[in-house]
Amino acid sequence: MSVKRRLLFFGLFVSCVAVLAFGFHAALQGNPLGADFYTAWKTARAVLIDGRSPYDPAIAREIQMDIQGHLSQPDEDQLAYSYPLFGLLLIAPLAFLAFDWAQALWLAFNFLIVMATGLAISSRKRFWLGATFWLLYPVSFALILGNFDLLIAAIWLFFLGQTLTQKDSQATNTIGLGLLVALTTLKPQFSWLFLIYTFVRVLRLRSWKFAGGFLAGCTLLWLAPLLWRPGWISQWLNQLLLYLKTMGGNFSPVNDFMVLLPPNLAKPFLWIGLTLLAGFSIFLFRQAWRGRISGLSLLAWCGVVTYLVHPTGLSYEQMTFLVPLFLWAVRERQTILSTLVWFGFIILSWLSLFATLTKIDLLADSSWLLIAAFLWLGWLFARRRADPRLGV
Repeated sequence: MSVKRRLLFFGLFVSCVAVLAFGFHAALQGNPLGADFYTAWKTARAVLIDGRSPYDPAIAREIQMDIQGHLSQPDEDQLAYSYPLFGLLLIAPLAFLAFDWAQALWLAFNFLIVMATGLAISSRKRFWLGATFWLLYPVSFALILGNFDLLIAAIWLFFLGQTLTQKDSQATNTIGLGLLVALTTLKPQFSWLFLIYTFVRVLRLRSWKFAGGFLAGCTLLWLAPLLWRPGWISQWLNQLLLYLKTMGGNFSPVNDFMVLLPPNLAKPFLWIGLTLLAGFSIFLFRQAWRGRISGLSLLAWCGVVTYLVHPTGLSYEQMTFLVPLFLWAVRERQTILSTLVWFGFIILSWLSLFATLTKIDLLADSSWLLIAAFLWLGWLFARRRADPRLGV
């Protein structure tokens, strides 16, 4: 793409964000949405305007009063900023705006990013399907909350969609793509297994330009802020431990299963299960390295495992396995089947929300899509498609 076309595309994108933001602002007057975005926005203001530490407990207490009207109990969500310091760079341009305008712009930006990413990775025959990712309830939920998960999912969609085949990987072995993927370390619990997958691909395809960009990006994002706030990493780790103490495991799929077992069997079964997951994951990576299974099958497994062992199992975190599913839907040649499966997932995502809210099944929003993903994953493995173009 020429420089002129890139500038034209950028100008069009900015214009669309502005138009959508005005529309969202008009529609949301007096109705603030995402608590997650408010936490990041409030923290960014405290850091950039008042010069405070983003992990100052006093900021969290102010956010609790603003959102809840009272302080959180020790075992409740503290509504504190629990991301690495560089995450505030994404919010920095909005920190100087009133919340209603900042919220509208952030909502418009994320919506267009998801739309543009979906369209960019879709095949020509499946182009229309690329605009439907946001129709999934977990994606819409993340969009409303305004957290960073949706942006991280969009980055993985773009990267994996651009590099799914060896031919594409060689063509996009660029420093810029490595810099972009480095940003996904903002959410380690979302990205860790996808990063391992990417590392294996880098070794297999010798994508050294990408590796250089990724390492440079990680150095810039994680180490450069030390010049500004030397102790931020230790402060972040302390905040992360506090978050895991109050939220970790409360909603995770593994924890939901463990409570069904007798107390004396819960921990042994947990360690046995984690060992089996690790062992089978290593086996699948070896199979993919040898070209015996498709890279997409491996990606699907990575997404499911990531959600299974995620510290929390909130519905928007299901994007870890919905990303590979969407990649399959927009690239699969069996158009009728993939279309039916994809829209089946969309309908099921909203049915699971309904079942949870009406107390038909209190665990529906964290389990129904996961069960469907396991069935889809089993079908992928049953096909035994060992396409060498997709193998790592």
